Amino acid sequence: MTDRAEGPDGGDSDAATGDVASDGGTAEHPPVPEYEAEQYVPGTESAVEKEFRERVLSEKFGPVRAYFKTRPERHWKLQEWLNQGRFGVTYDIYLTRTATYAAAAGILGALLGFALVVALAQSGVLAGISAPSFVPTWLAEAAAANRLVIATVTSVTTVGLLAGGGVWLGAYYYPSTVVEVRRRSVDVTLPHAIVYMYALSFGGMEMTAVLRQMAAADDTYGEVAHEFDMIVRDVDVFGNDLFTAVRNARNLTPSDNLEQFLDDLLSVLDSGGELTVFLEDESEKYMQRARDEQQSFLDALATLSEIFVVAFVAAPLFVVVTMMMLSLLGNVGTIPLAVIVYLVIPLGMTAFLVIISVLSEPYKQPDHQLQLDDREPSDPSEAVRSHPHFGTFRRLRERAWLRDRLADPTAVFREYPPATLLVTVPLALVLLGGIVTAGLADPTPAAFIDAPVSTTALLLIAPFLLVSVPLSLFHELARRRSESISRRLPDALDILASANQMGVGLVEGLDLVARNLSGRLALELRRVSNDIRWNNDIRRALLGLADRLQVSQLTRTCKILAEGSRSTGDLHRVLDIAAEDTRHRYRLARDRKQTLSSYTAVVIIGFLVYLAVIVIINESFLGPITGSGLTTGDSGPVTISQGAVDAYRTLFFHSAIIQAVGTGLITGKLSDNAVLTGLKYSIALVLIAFGVFLFL
Repeated sequence: MTDRAEGPDGGDSDAATGDVASDGGTAEHPPVPEYEAEQYVPGTESAVEKEFRERVLSEKFGPVRAYFKTRPERHWKLQEWLNQGRFGVTYDIYLTRTATYAAAAGILGALLGFALVVALAQSGVLAGISAPSFVPTWLAEAAAANRLVIATVTSVTTVGLLAGGGVWLGAYYYPSTVVEVRRRSVDVTLPHAIVYMYALSFGGMEMTAVLRQMAAADDTYGEVAHEFDMIVRDVDVFGNDLFTAVRNARNLTPSDNLEQFLDDLLSVLDSGGELTVFLEDESEKYMQRARDEQQSFLDALATLSEIFVVAFVAAPLFVVVTMMMLSLLGNVGTIPLAVIVYLVIPLGMTAFLVIISVLSEPYKQPDHQLQLDDREPSDPSEAVRSHPHFGTFRRLRERAWLRDRLADPTAVFREYPPATLLVTVPLALVLLGGIVTAGLADPTPAAFIDAPVSTTALLLIAPFLLVSVPLSLFHELARRRSESISRRLPDALDILASANQMGVGLVEGLDLVARNLSGRLALELRRVSNDIRWNNDIRRALLGLADRLQVSQLTRTCKILAEGSRSTGDLHRVLDIAAEDTRHRYRLARDRKQTLSSYTAVVIIGFLVYLAVIVIINESFLGPITGSGLTTGDSGPVTISQGAVDAYRTLFFHSAIIQAVGTGLITGKLSDNAVLTGLKYSIALVLIAFGVFLFL
């Protein structure tokens, strides 16, 4: 792999931002040397030239931006991130904005630090602070005499620097995170994009047309399409030849895999090799590389599942036991444990979900929706509206729509499961209001401590089940429908390809496949067959199928078939290519589930162990010591009151419920890369925890 052809400053910042250097100059701005428009190489100027350059740039761009512009060697990596992340801005402009935001954050932080000192002084906390014993007496007396000044300077400086420095570092390295996400997205989608280009080139489509089709498929191939769109724009807008455009894209892509593919493509273009054979070989190579990369990703998820067991099972148990001992020996109370249960554990699980989501985002199958270019407009024209029967037609359409919805009111929930929240959330609020109004439960801490199980069940568990059960049910129905289509699709394409190779037409082949299948896919294939027979438009029929079912694998398959069928009459080969691509995707998804099934079981078993230990502590430890006196040396008897025991039991029960919800959601994210998939685990674990504490 060759090195990227980039300079330290990532290009001419003036040209990128529209600022063109003047050669003539004015009275206010002296002539700018010609070398400013060229690539600036540090260390090649004399002291006089450097001073003159800095003065001219400072007058033209301001001192802050001029400072960054004269030091490109320090920020060449940032410019590379900005280019690869498609920020459309040069490093000096970006750093100038960042400096402004950091300065504003520093000022706000300083004000916050000053307010903190004022609050501490008014509460008397500062007056109680004394110097340590090892500090000299004269220094301690001086600090005590100027306590307020020292505290103000320290707080204002520390908080201001932390706020400003945090904003600066966060903004400086933010482009690198964007580039990393784009890199992984490109790497995941690239093998399937190469298959798409192979299907197009198989029918004889020349390279420029293939790249145009690839660039236009951003609704299906995401970031890879955006990378190829840069090649097309380089040719169309800047007038470069294809070789130069591919080389420029190669130098700017964040993906090493795409960079290598473009290197190989340049070799083929330079040597005049066979493009179709090249794409066929590349598709097989990158399919294997995708399997290897997914295995590395699964190993990372396996490590995260083990970390989860340690962080949210072993560590909380250790903390619970430690707090119990401290309560016996020093009367610490339940507040530290409450902070851990209600704040630390939920925030920790949320952060863990965010980490898994960030790692899994490039591997997530997007829900593509292909917009057909010949759809009927939703807003009728004025000529249509003026028709005498337009009102009658609209009323008939509205009645038909209403009749369909009343005949199948759950259809919208099956298509979009989160829509259940529009119904269940108001019902849950009404349920809560009815429970409180009827006096069945009181939403106060005292009520939770006096009757933790019943109060929690009425005020928390019942609304949770009311909201989560319908959502989980319809999500599982949609997921299983999608999995069923993905599982049957490769075999259906194989049958269709074999039938087409033996001379059976596409319409008859679709009817043949539909007769050998059942369920939604068979029904939709018959609909596609009728659509082609009546309208004689294969592309629209296939894209309409993808648009209706909204299954990611089917969407890409229909895209390959729709565009590939237009470039070749040898349809069976295009069907074979689409079948192999679909089969590869299905294998990747299946391998992920099989590999992570054991680790998801470990996570669930970890929760059950946590629940068992909590129950043992609750029954074998808290019960016997209720009201008993324990002696600790000369300090006298230490007694745990009944109220403290009830508070601990409430905390134990609530920690189990929080653990159940979090463990279920994380299990779904690990196994299926979808939080909603984990809802069924959360529901089951919550019911288990509730049942265990109900019968204690």
